[in-house]
Amino acid sequence: MDDEYTIADISMLSWVRNLIGFYGARDLVAFDTLKQVPAWLQGGLARPAVQRGLDIPKRP
Repeated sequence: MDDEYTIADISMLSWVRNLIGFYGARDLVAFDTLKQVPAWLQGGLARPAVQRGLDIPKRP
């Protein structure tokens, strides 16, 4: 969770993404008050390999 992309980032990315997206717990965990997690999530989701993975299976 620093400048190097590691297995920890890979394993946590979907959990954090789904916590605020699918489960709608953004307010419950005060996500917007966190200093580094939103930027980390945005950076992780912007990675080309992650973008390709999010499109499996292909969405219409």
